[in-house]
Amino acid sequence: MKFKKALSVVGVGLLAVSMAGCSSNSSESKSSGNETKTTHPKKKKTEQKNTFRKNYDKIKVGDVAQQGNGGTSIDEVTTLLGQPTSTSTTKVSGFKVKSYNWTKSDTSILVQFAHKRAITKTISGFKWDRTSKKLDLKAFNKVKDDSSYESLVKSFGEPDGLNENVIMGQTNVTAVYMTGIKGKEGANATFVFDNNKLTSKAQTDLK
Repeated sequence: MKFKKALSVVGVGLLAVSMAGCSSNSSESKSSGNETKTTHPKKKKTEQKNTFRKNYDKIKVGDVAQQGNGGTSIDEVTTLLGQPTSTSTTKVSGFKVKSYNWTKSDTSILVQFAHKRAITKTISGFKWDRTSKKLDLKAFNKVKDDSSYESLVKSFGEPDGLNENVIMGQTNVTAVYMTGIKGKEGANATFVFDNNKLTSKAQTDLK
């Protein structure tokens, strides 16, 4: 289907963007024998980032073939995420698709709308604060075809990047891991699910 291919290209393309790390410092000061805590930029930034992610998770995508039926409306999405950083409009297979993009720190959210309803959503640049490296090459090779998205999350945690759309009743999810993995700098792993069954996977520089 033409619009399925077009939307998939947009989603996977955004997920492929390199996720830059970020760091900040926190400090404490003491005065007159009483401990006074100053602002902790890192903690505040982490809380904002996690809220951004949680609001992304609240967005529902509707079926492209049914004019976005069941998808979250533009107004509801802007209530969750605020006014978009940028917008654009294009035609896909004869119907108009509006793309709204939000960026906070190193994280970007892209939501595409048809008939004012969300039909695909993507988050990229998000990095979980994971210290354990459960996803190595051996573990990657053990992930079987037809395994569920839930089983992937249970084994390795939530992915750093996600894309989701629904077309003719079929839910398509692409999950990208860039943290909690063992490999060279820039290593990543991608898993693609159709109706909650793994259909393909790929990795770069896992060890």
